[in-house]
Amino acid sequence: MAPGTRVSKCQISRPILIGNDAKPLTPEERAHAPTDHTHTWRIFVEGVDGEDISKWVKKVVFKLHDTYNNSTRSIESLPFEVIETGWGEFDIMIRIFFMPETHEKSLTFYHRLKLHPSGPRMEEEKAAGGLVESVQYEEIVFNEPFEYTYKLFSENPIGDGHGLAVESEPDHPFSQQLEQDEADKMELALQRVKKTIDTYKHQLNELQNQRLPVS
Repeated sequence: MAPGTRVSKCQISRPILIGNDAKPLTPEERAHAPTDHTHTWRIFVEGVDGEDISKWVKKVVFKLHDTYNNSTRSIESLPFEVIETGWGEFDIMIRIFFMPETHEKSLTFYHRLKLHPSGPRMEEEKAAGGLVESVQYEEIVFNEPFEYTYKLFSENPIGDGHGLAVESEPDHPFSQQLEQDEADKMELALQRVKKTIDTYKHQLNELQNQRLPVS
């Protein structure tokens, strides 16, 4: 299908969730798992608010640790997930491929597999029998998408319409807010750089004073 022309001055964003959950193996499960495995876990990519992302995601490829058989898993239908057992935590590479009609390049993300309770929710996770959840929120942004992609997302809004195309014209409130946010970030960064330089200058002056010969 021809994608049509690109929609200029337009940006479409779509939120997704990338994460994993894990829990200790039960005695029955351990009987059927490798002897050194302690947990069962699931790595997944899914939509927000129950969105069916298979309308625009063709497949998701998960690259597991090399010690797993068939360590590259290609999932081409819902649910986009891999369920396994293991004992260690490691980084999983996740590559999302979009429907060919969108003519968009694939995107790569990384997620650290979490098996053990830790952090602010450690006690809560322990109380839940060791059930661990680690989820990250990501925004996929399509800049100046083709007409097909624009129509696809415009006809399939989620929630209260979040993710619809927004024109990025100079006088658009959304664009003005983005520009202000970027300006604030730059100002904050400049302040931090200035503070760091002043600190180094102070340290340098102290060192120079220490090395001055005593008359």
